[in-house]
Amino acid sequence: MKLMPEYAQVLIVGVVFRGTWSWYITEREYWFLNTEMEDRFGIGILDETTAEVFLDRIDELKVSTSELAQKLDDLKDVLKSYDEVLEFIPALYVNFDEKVLYSLFPEPISFEHYVPDGWTGLYKDFLDDVPKPEQYWMAGGQHFFNQVWDKLK
Repeated sequence: MKLMPEYAQVLIVGVVFRGTWSWYITEREYWFLNTEMEDRFGIGILDETTAEVFLDRIDELKVSTSELAQKLDDLKDVLKSYDEVLEFIPALYVNFDEKVLYSLFPEPISFEHYVPDGWTGLYKDFLDDVPKPEQYWMAGGQHFFNQVWDKLK
């Protein structure tokens, strides 16, 4: 992992492009899709027509499901607060094939309002929409986040 998730700053994002699922850990600013960002490699609107170039540029920020699962396993005994757990919950689901962005971002920045024309943006718990083999938070049939929250109560 090149970056570590950081609460409300560095996000875990699930991306579908050309039928392929990928996880990325990136700065949050990349994902205001309909807003021109200086730091987005000169890409104005990020949509299905510009996704290939963008995803190539952030390829080094891609992480595997197994890396994320291992990181959770490594941290399971040291997470001490809800905010630390929130860092590892995926914040965004961006499906370039279906033109959809779902946000679970925990702060009042509404990524779902910054989608290109013709896209759907929603604030939605999308964890169950993630393909089962990509659900890095499911360890041995147990929901990691629920287990840690129960421990923190």
